[in-house]
Amino acid sequence: MTGKVVNSGDDNMPDWIVHVAVAWTICRVLRFRYSEFNPANTALVMIGSILPDAIKVAVFSDVIGYNLWNLLYVFHLPIGTFIIAGIASLFFREKKTAFLFLSMGILTHYALDLLLIQVGYGMYLFYPVSWMGFSLNLVPNDDFYITMLALVIALVVYLVSGWLEKKRTL
Repeated sequence: MTGKVVNSGDDNMPDWIVHVAVAWTICRVLRFRYSEFNPANTALVMIGSILPDAIKVAVFSDVIGYNLWNLLYVFHLPIGTFIIAGIASLFFREKKTAFLFLSMGILTHYALDLLLIQVGYGMYLFYPVSWMGFSLNLVPNDDFYITMLALVIALVVYLVSGWLEKKRTL
């Protein structure tokens, strides 16, 4: 890395709850039309949605006196996250399908993170080609109303989808 200051993972919002809720909601809505969005593949999307935040493992390393932020920062770069997804997909029988669903989760993660008001340089979407940071600077990283909104939307989708499935079976 260059001499740039690396964000130490302070982007709390959208947090893991929001990432998972949004990923689940998208998959649940798509399941109405596409059977591929079954619970197993939905779980892969949800895992992919928090995969970029694996960098937050460095919080625990700080407790024991090691600074791993710069070493683990590759997890929060698209290139690093997609490489991790590629490696993880090797553990599945249908590797291509696993990679695609993990990638969908990764894309939802970065789409949500683009909304954040960034303290640093923004997200390095095109690293290693460019160190240009991107951010739409719309949502403060400590706005927990977004968390509540994501959970309410997920709950509504859950209730409506359950009602529609029950109606279909009658």
